[in-house]
Amino acid sequence: MGFLKRNKSYCVMPFSEIYADSAGRYKLCCHAGKMDELKKYNTSTHNPFDFFLSKEMDEVRNKMLSGIKIPECQICYDQEKHGKSFRTGKYNDRYNIVTEPIEIGLKLRVNGSFCNLSCYMCHPYNSSTKRNEMKETFGTQLVKGFYNDSNQYKAVKHDRWNSIIDDILKHIHLIKHIHLTGGEPLQLPKHWEMIDKIPKEHAKNIGLAYDTNLTELRYKNHSVYDVIDKFKRVYYGISCDHYQEKLSWIRYPIDVKQFEKNLKEMLDSGFNANISCTISLLNVFDLIDINNYYKNKFGANVHFNSIVTTPNFLSIRHLPLDVKQKLLRQLDVPVYDRRGVSKFQLVKTQLKLDGDTTNLQKAYDYMDKLSKNRNFDWRKLWPDFLK
Repeated sequence: MGFLKRNKSYCVMPFSEIYADSAGRYKLCCHAGKMDELKKYNTSTHNPFDFFLSKEMDEVRNKMLSGIKIPECQICYDQEKHGKSFRTGKYNDRYNIVTEPIEIGLKLRVNGSFCNLSCYMCHPYNSSTKRNEMKETFGTQLVKGFYNDSNQYKAVKHDRWNSIIDDILKHIHLIKHIHLTGGEPLQLPKHWEMIDKIPKEHAKNIGLAYDTNLTELRYKNHSVYDVIDKFKRVYYGISCDHYQEKLSWIRYPIDVKQFEKNLKEMLDSGFNANISCTISLLNVFDLIDINNYYKNKFGANVHFNSIVTTPNFLSIRHLPLDVKQKLLRQLDVPVYDRRGVSKFQLVKTQLKLDGDTTNLQKAYDYMDKLSKNRNFDWRKLWPDFLK
């Protein structure tokens, strides 16, 4: 603990996780900015361990151990001026301190981006349905605020996918954790192919985690039950950001009844699963209600550690100052996670950041256009929004 207090740069993620986004870019973590020194590393040209064991990553790790701040980690340093950050409150607090890369986790978006939902805050390159909706609504995927560059979704070609899987299997003895995301991973055939390729003798030493919208529990001849006995432990992070009709707008066009049926089946079956709520403009006022709804109806635990930072105009930091102050008072309640820490600590940090209220008009325009295309008006569901 003394080391973490003294060192204002160290983060466990570059030592313990290999991350690649849906544009194929390897990054320090899912929150980190793009790093010039790493820009040559992409899933279309490099395998995961080529990146992770590179001299560039060694330099990053050495800088962190020396307490030198990394510019691409500025999002966390800004948060730490006001409280807990992703670095301190989401990663370093939960994982063992490591000073060399010996036990590795994988979080690679290489199995495809098919998703049956178009969540209003989701990156188009993370969902095939969202890309289609963006094209229908705006005529392009490249809506300013979602993309500030030309990076779009890039499907991993079959020969590259085989090379990536071979690289994973070559280093399987180092891998202790695999985090599967999408798209919707449970509906991606390459995901199931990857799972089948991992030998049982290694799988028994690996923890498996999913980010899933839980709209389906089965895919062809596979189901969520298949992986339970093969891996050391299996965890499901269930993406869900509201309830009832508001959920159906945020995660359009989710079938709420089917979702709740699947949630009940999973929890009743004893799966290790929690709800992961992504915080944005449309649910930040209802977090206590969301927590109580799923706790009381399903006995579910809700996490509030995922916060929209892109698109920037949907960030809660841009709410008017008086509204943010009201929310800070509202969230100052004894609602704790299993560590005894406030469930809303990262939300409160985000609300303390400086913002720009002109972004709200961009958010209104964006949500109005989505509503028109969906024939489903967000303003009718949130009639008192900011009034």
